[in-house]
Amino acid sequence: MKKSIVYAAVAVLALAGCAKVTVFDNADKDAVAFGAYSGRTIVKAGSTEDITLDNLKSIGFGVFATYSGVDDFSAATDDFMYNQQVSFTDPDWTYSPIKYWPNPTNGQSADAQKVSFFAYAPYCDPEDAAADNSYGITGFKVEGGHDIVEYKFASNKPNVDLLWGYKTKSTTQPYTYTVNENLTRTTDKVSFIFQHMLSKLAGSQDGDPATVGANGLIIKTSPTVDPTNGFGVDNGTKITVSKIVVKSADTDLNGDPIVYAADDETIDGQLDLYTGEFTVTGTVKNIKFEQTVSADATDVAAGASELADDLKEVASPANFAAVKPGVKKEAVNVYKDENDPLILIPGTTPVVDVTITYVVRTYDEKLGTKQYSEVPQTVYGKVAFPTIEKNKKYNLLIIVGLNDAKFEATVEDWTIGRTDVNGDGVVDEKDDINVWLPENL
Repeated sequence: MKKSIVYAAVAVLALAGCAKVTVFDNADKDAVAFGAYSGRTIVKAGSTEDITLDNLKSIGFGVFATYSGVDDFSAATDDFMYNQQVSFTDPDWTYSPIKYWPNPTNGQSADAQKVSFFAYAPYCDPEDAAADNSYGITGFKVEGGHDIVEYKFASNKPNVDLLWGYKTKSTTQPYTYTVNENLTRTTDKVSFIFQHMLSKLAGSQDGDPATVGANGLIIKTSPTVDPTNGFGVDNGTKITVSKIVVKSADTDLNGDPIVYAADDETIDGQLDLYTGEFTVTGTVKNIKFEQTVSADATDVAAGASELADDLKEVASPANFAAVKPGVKKEAVNVYKDENDPLILIPGTTPVVDVTITYVVRTYDEKLGTKQYSEVPQTVYGKVAFPTIEKNKKYNLLIIVGLNDAKFEATVEDWTIGRTDVNGDGVVDEKDDINVWLPENL
């Protein structure tokens, strides 16, 4: 197995978005200031695109804060901040009204007044987010002394991401997290690292076909098939893609029917801002989904994602030189632009049907002005995923051959680049959970 080195650098949003944290530079040094960090992609509420942390500047995050005097935090009262929106106004994260760190009282010689902060993203005002309050973030409550974000999955609406803000994470498994509790007066930022609470099936981070580590739906040619003069080159063989459809399957690998939530059904969940645990509070059910990636402009106009330029099929090219480079041995992102990211419910075990339509063309100078033979293919496969975990991105790798295709499913942390999923210290080209079919390629 090929190994690769991945620099999983954390992107930092500080004063001007530079890669370091700076002290809140304000004449009023006692003001509470915020910062945000993430190496992860974020799906904007109500958006159909998979976006980077920079876009969190326009979305903002929400903060709850409890003042506990000289005592440590024991239960949320939200008497310091309640669902406070923090947004980015160049050059800094801002909010209003500004709050101030407590001063020492009763003759104390050092700061001892404590405030605890808890955050989620994207910021949501439930009254504005969904008029019928039927999906996404729907409200907030205190339960068991902890601030809780209430969330609903909808079976007939585009589900949006949900992130939890923590302070630090341990470097070894099992991971432990700390939150911004029992803080005293400081000129440093109160900073949050944001982690996904849900999961994502396929999808890209930035639409860059060359950045395989950031992709979730990727494609390459078979490593065991080497046509004359190779793939994607002049006088060789080119495979271009017309359409890929990924959708929830009606039956599992044994042919048994899969039970899905009804079209008008919602599934309740909640995020504990103290522990970072997301739980489904009702019955865990799969939700139907479908994503199309197409070279057809009509499909794209109707909401399908667009295939990457080098991969997409162009009908009836004038000659072999006019055929796109197509699929190569190196895995590439299938997306030029992605719509409708597929958000998954932790605890479910989805099974997906994958259909790919592509065209195999081989150069042949004896075939008139076209100079190529042309064979269209449509290949179908079914892939079962393991039980979905939060903060994971579940990938699909399509390996196409001259007369067949194979589908490989992998799982990784929802981060930029490949990761060490099983904690063995090795970052692999492919991660550790694989499902193969068909096996005859």
